[in-house]
Amino acid sequence: MNKPHQGFYRTLIAALLTPGIIFSVHANSLQSHGGISHAVKQFVLQQNVPLKNIQVNLTSLNKQLQLPKCAQTLQVNMAPGTKLLGHSSLSVSCAAPQWKIHVAAHIDGEVDALVTRHPIPRGAMIQADDLKFTRRRYSQLNHGYYDSAKLLNNMEAKRNIRVGQVLTPSLLKAQKLVLRGQHITIVAQSGGLNLRVKGKALMDGQQGQTIKVKNLNSKKLIYARVISAGMVKVNF
Repeated sequence: MNKPHQGFYRTLIAALLTPGIIFSVHANSLQSHGGISHAVKQFVLQQNVPLKNIQVNLTSLNKQLQLPKCAQTLQVNMAPGTKLLGHSSLSVSCAAPQWKIHVAAHIDGEVDALVTRHPIPRGAMIQADDLKFTRRRYSQLNHGYYDSAKLLNNMEAKRNIRVGQVLTPSLLKAQKLVLRGQHITIVAQSGGLNLRVKGKALMDGQQGQTIKVKNLNSKKLIYARVISAGMVKVNF
């Protein structure tokens, strides 16, 4: 049998010492960043995130980070109270070999937001016919949005609103259902007994607000909750 030529050994040694080969062998024993990113994305998709077409991008995964390859399924968790919207913080851990890291993720997607069908002047009440839904990116709605027309009951425009504008809390305010000095109805409830007496509002009041009123029969001053236009309620 012919012995290998001396040049063969030189070629073999050169190949073994080539940095690319050393790195590839080492990399096979490391946890891939793609695997970490995939685990986070799958975790987010399994939660009830109120977004459509969800996008998850890790923003803090250092390219130089080297972790031993996990022999088990990566575990992803979030701190109690964490919202999986916008910028979020999560942890990724491995049981064998044991390690844990914290990652920052930007979670974005689309929502159905209410916009105006036509211009709405300042002071006008918001009506269902004024509204329609349109698909918008969550990250573009920095001032908030409404996803239900029911949330706009008894709301009016604080300023002129242009056509196609996304409705936000800063554009609207609750309509005053009771005005100071207005004669109102006071509903007094005690157990199963309901009484209605005439009263006078001593403060303006919006839906659900507690205001001071005067019972015109007894002349007593009491606090009552606004329940509808010209009507307040007090419990005894």
